[in-house]
Amino acid sequence: MKQNMLLKKFLFLIFIFFFITPFFSEGQSNQRIQKQFDNALLYYKNQDFSSAIGELNKIIEKDSGFQDAYLLLSDVYKEMKNAELEIKNLILAQNIAEKPLINFYLAEAYFSLANYKNALLHYKIYFESGNISEERKSEIARQIENCKFAINAKKNPVDFNPQRLSDNINSNNDEYWPVISLDQKKLVFTRLIRIPGRIPQEDFYFSELNSAGWNKAQPISEINTHQNEGAEILSADEKLLFFTACNRYDGKGSCDIYYSRFTNQKWTQAKNAGVQVNTVNWESQPAFSSDNRFLYFSSNRNGGMGNKDIWKIEFKGFDPIGNIIWGEPENLGKNINTEGNEISPFIHPNNRNFFFVSDFHTGMGGYDIFTSKLSADSVFSKPVNLGYPVNTQNDEQGLNISADGRNAYFASARNENSGLDIYRFELDESIRPTPVTYAKTSVIDAKTKQAIRASINLVDLSESNNVRVEKTDDSGELLVCIPLGTNYAFNVSKEGYLFYSQAFRLEDVKTLREPYIFTIELHPVELGAEMNLYNIYFETDSFSILSKSEPELNKLIGFLENNPSLLIEIQGHTDDTGNQDKNEELSEMRAKSVAEYLVENGINKSRLSSKGFGQNQPVASNETEEGRQLNRRTTIKILGK
Repeated sequence: MKQNMLLKKFLFLIFIFFFITPFFSEGQSNQRIQKQFDNALLYYKNQDFSSAIGELNKIIEKDSGFQDAYLLLSDVYKEMKNAELEIKNLILAQNIAEKPLINFYLAEAYFSLANYKNALLHYKIYFESGNISEERKSEIARQIENCKFAINAKKNPVDFNPQRLSDNINSNNDEYWPVISLDQKKLVFTRLIRIPGRIPQEDFYFSELNSAGWNKAQPISEINTHQNEGAEILSADEKLLFFTACNRYDGKGSCDIYYSRFTNQKWTQAKNAGVQVNTVNWESQPAFSSDNRFLYFSSNRNGGMGNKDIWKIEFKGFDPIGNIIWGEPENLGKNINTEGNEISPFIHPNNRNFFFVSDFHTGMGGYDIFTSKLSADSVFSKPVNLGYPVNTQNDEQGLNISADGRNAYFASARNENSGLDIYRFELDESIRPTPVTYAKTSVIDAKTKQAIRASINLVDLSESNNVRVEKTDDSGELLVCIPLGTNYAFNVSKEGYLFYSQAFRLEDVKTLREPYIFTIELHPVELGAEMNLYNIYFETDSFSILSKSEPELNKLIGFLENNPSLLIEIQGHTDDTGNQDKNEELSEMRAKSVAEYLVENGINKSRLSSKGFGQNQPVASNETEEGRQLNRRTTIKILGK
């Protein structure tokens, strides 16, 4: 009996050892692993990633099926920006047990490595897994489109061969935000100077191009302060500089837009652009149209479509004390702005091709550069991504593009020893903006040679209602950008003077030509004075006036209405092409057609006479097409006052 009792006790101990002890030990083991995992999680939250990795690897050595360890490891490596190891641990976790969300994280990691094929695969798996909110579905659908675009873009790269500018521009400091002048002979940029023990300093520098290359960049001392200045833009005439400064005593919000004027050969003290532009929010990264009409900028102000939007505001000149007169700010609308971020606007000097940066429009990932075509001042076409490798999976900054549409300037960190540097590359032909030339004029009195503040009209003859009105400055000077691909009427007028007429025939010009640089002499209204009009057009071998003549004829009507006592002779002139007698007859009929047009539009017939001179009074050689164009003209001569 006693032996039976001992046997039963022995068998019970065996049962405890072989069956109960393992469960007891497993519970203790699970508790230890959970404690280690909790420690790893704490290390992770405190960003002690090395200790977190150590703890998690210990857990995996004990229990290779502990899925949460792999998932936390993937989070650690994501924070460390090591996407390869993040992916490795996500795959190991997925092998233990399928979880739909792991596919999302795999897709995101592959996308960050520009492995768009695998990213697309996992985005699709996650999208089709179900139990996803509508908001998340929309996000995943957008990423799927990004992957498809990126795969195609890498198969069809655009030309891109960036060249670093010389050491006269770039240094061991960071250089960025380049702005190139119309003639491509001046460069303004921001330099970030790091001095040990001091806060980094952002200042403006400029350089000029000569036959030997870029001069050593010099600081713009009149604008630079002990605070930071950056994100600048230079007006086409180089007389107005807008830029961004943050947390200044006269600021309206976190970052504001400021401006400085170039007068008397130096830059004025910078002024805040005012409450129409700046709010209590963030305003930055200005761009200025070459016709001095609109300022574009990025802002996260109320009333936008997303986080940061691009806005524009009309520039109306200066008041008597030098403050800018503004219109009302306008959001650029849904073709440009999204629920994401749109920043870094740039309007090409042709005022038609608009560039900006977005993290939401379909692209390669991060911030990409896009372009849109502008018409009628406010209608933007659907944006086009500039393509790969201009855009990559990294964040791309905005471009500044030369007037000829050929060269783009940007900043990139491609040299480990010098940080951000400024580069130039030739834009792929598929994304080049329409080139522009420009007219740089100086208007003076023909007799006294004194400068005149005159009005200048530039009329696009393909859209006669597209009229730009400018005024020369106190020095009588003005620079006007002129896009190629159309013909223009160019008029200069001042009360008490005959107006000046010029034709810019650029309809068939596709590549950049030399700019028009000339002095215009306005003649006072007096007996015998003459003005040649070059924008009155007729049908070939006919005296029928073409509709594109209306801007010039209306200018003439306005002149006669403002000088109601004048008597004029309308003279017709031709080149020497064809029969001389026929040319005289044609010129006579054309002069009469102009007189009839004036009478039909309210000018008293008694004030007008007409005469045709044919080819007999050339003002230029008939040996060239340019000369023949000058000889084909209508002349207005003052016969009486």
